[in-house]
Amino acid sequence: MDLRLNPMQALRHEQEREESRNRPVYKQGVKLTTLLVLAILVASCRGDRGDVLPATPLGQVEVLGAIPHAGSAWTEGLIVSDGSLWESVGGVPESEIRGIDRETGAILWSVPNKGAFFAEGVVRAFGRAYVLSYKEGQSYLFDRDAADPFQPFATYDGEGWGLTAAGSHLVNSNGSSSLFYRDPDTFEVVRTVPVAYDGHPVPKLNELEFDGQYLWAHQWQTSLVYRIAESDPSDVVQYTLPPEVCPEGFPNGIAWDEELDLFFVTGQRCNSIWKVRFH
Repeated sequence: MDLRLNPMQALRHEQEREESRNRPVYKQGVKLTTLLVLAILVASCRGDRGDVLPATPLGQVEVLGAIPHAGSAWTEGLIVSDGSLWESVGGVPESEIRGIDRETGAILWSVPNKGAFFAEGVVRAFGRAYVLSYKEGQSYLFDRDAADPFQPFATYDGEGWGLTAAGSHLVNSNGSSSLFYRDPDTFEVVRTVPVAYDGHPVPKLNELEFDGQYLWAHQWQTSLVYRIAESDPSDVVQYTLPPEVCPEGFPNGIAWDEELDLFFVTGQRCNSIWKVRFH
């Protein structure tokens, strides 16, 4: 049998061999290109540390109703205590602590500090009521039935803004992007917690509240409220208060009512105190 090929067969055979050599090269190029595109897509979803970034957490605010609020009040602190609201009112000489009926908004009692200081955050915890001052660097113990209701407690550096209690500590803000955990007996700082959202520090942290799981913070001169997991401060959710909440002033004042399972929210120069839930 003659194994030699005629010229036409030889030419066709050589073409097939050439196509066979080129085909794997072509497939390899497609494979490498596909892998490169996938790598770029994955990299675009990663942060600087290489970890996949989650979706930016945004919460929803449900407005349940409102009660009247003395619109001239420059609200600096708001808490629920003994079935009523306690409000710390700023300004000089009109600073005071007062009680508010949480159903009607009526002022139940008021104790002015006679212009001694600009009152800021207030909290009742550890068997005491604590009040911060704005720029005086002085904290006070408040007893509305005492002959001198405001007793100097401890000094501190910087400004005083919001105040709450979480676990075995007091927690305050000073207008920065950090929260300060303090010893309730000495007011010494034991821990500083920076607060960031979407990779950026949250400045002007103001009025604070703690609901047993989360710290809640107003951001001064905005309608933003931040929920900060006390067990993991990197777990932060942002909420935007709806336009009907304090349209004539600055939202500032957030109080958790465990009995009613809702928050009271108001602000400086606001004519209402709103009942809301955060989802």
